Amino acid sequence: MLIVDSLIIQGVKFVLTRLAEAVEAEMYDESHLREELLAAQMKLELGEIDDAEFAAIEESVLRGLREIGERKKGGAAAEPKRAGGKFAIESVDTDFGHHDEPEE
Repeated sequence: MLIVDSLIIQGVKFVLTRLAEAVEAEMYDESHLREELLAAQMKLELGEIDDAEFAAIEESVLRGLREIGERKKGGAAAEPKRAGGKFAIESVDTDFGHHDEPEE
């Protein structure tokens, strides 16, 4: 049973590490914001949205770009907790109890 528990924990750790890496990559990716602004400009030119809607989208995109820029500068508050250049998983809660017995 100890081997199975160890394999489950290692599997969860692997998945969480990959998830954290994907989130970090997304945190520093400006391309989706630039694409959103370009799409809004196209909609404005085609008359699908008005100037007020475009201004709201533009403000949101520019805010996002500023946040990414601040993260890239190395703002300590925006940095995730790391250990040795990798994300640290501090704990994993598991329950391997038997659920066959009815709860009272």
